[in-house]
Amino acid sequence: MLTPIEINNHFEWIDVQDETDAEHQRLIHSYKLTEEMYGYATDPNERARIEIDKENGISLIIFNVITDTSPETATAPVGFLFKGRRVFTFTSGDTDYVHNIVINANTVLKLPVIEEQQPIDAILGLMYKLTTTYLDKINQIDRRRAQIQKALKTNPEHSAINDLMDLETSLVYYLTSLKTNTDMLQDLQRLPVVPVNDDQREHITDIVVESQQGLEMAQMASDVVERVSNAYSNLIDNNLNNTMKFLTAYSIIMTVPTIVSGFFGENVKLPFETHPFGWQITIVIMIILGALVYAVLRHYRFFDR
Repeated sequence: MLTPIEINNHFEWIDVQDETDAEHQRLIHSYKLTEEMYGYATDPNERARIEIDKENGISLIIFNVITDTSPETATAPVGFLFKGRRVFTFTSGDTDYVHNIVINANTVLKLPVIEEQQPIDAILGLMYKLTTTYLDKINQIDRRRAQIQKALKTNPEHSAINDLMDLETSLVYYLTSLKTNTDMLQDLQRLPVVPVNDDQREHITDIVVESQQGLEMAQMASDVVERVSNAYSNLIDNNLNNTMKFLTAYSIIMTVPTIVSGFFGENVKLPFETHPFGWQITIVIMIILGALVYAVLRHYRFFDR
């Protein structure tokens, strides 16, 4: 689907999402894009980077954004392609919210003095908004982690391991994407894809600062989640050890009556065999020996946690 958006007389913004073969051919033949740059822009596995084709006058920015629809991957690349007075945005189903921002750019991005906007201004405004989305998501993860940690203090559950694992996985994706985004933005400061003025250069710096802040927040959140996860794993292991100690101790104690009753069940002559209170005496012997084993285990602090 190709969605042209007329921002002003300076440029046209075209959003490309899940295009058909006919639309693909239109991008190549009518808009004069190259297959190589088109492939880079639509590759779901591309890392954040800058690609420039001077011969065909095409510049491409790959930028990693958060996905809202895919539980397996928390981030996905979006392509910003510059060609003459046009700028193309390549999105997918996983980044559909970016498509919605683009088609409502005038109101969502709140572009100042729309009549004077250049393609780079619109893309920088979009990248700034997408970068701040990371901060919101990381804050949500931190709040979720705090809830899990609070619940673990009163009611440890094994399901918490899965919850913490999901948080760790998301943070790994965020860390990787923010790192590559930051590197790309720093390259953009040194090598702009199009000529930029001082205000635009300052805007790029603001995005770099936000991206670095998100990177630091994600790293801290990841460290905290990892420590909580390790502490919880240690708690589970400790509880398991205590359970095994309990079962081992009482297995030893309960073995004594079995041994005594086994002796008196043999077809041989044993003490108290003909005594009128022989079975009561046998029970007393079992209790005494069991208590003795218990006392020995208690002496060596076998029951202490």
